[in-house]
Amino acid sequence: MEAELENLEGEYDVIALAHSEYTPTLEWVKENLKGNLRIGFSTPQLRDYFKVVGQPITIVLDTNGEIIFRDFGEIKFTNF
Repeated sequence: MEAELENLEGEYDVIALAHSEYTPTLEWVKENLKGNLRIGFSTPQLRDYFKVVGQPITIVLDTNGEIIFRDFGEIKFTNF
């Protein structure tokens, strides 16, 4: 997944929001990712605002913060 992100970084800001506990998530990131993917932690307010009902979910926002794409499950980054 991180290799695919390199193609997007010139055009998009990409962040993964974790819904799990802080320490285990950071340990997983350290063991499994190269560090190219920025990780944030969601809040109940963010989950409610974006109507996150399951994961993984991909939401693409335009520069005004409007949702222009939403999909559940794994996606192919080549679609962008």
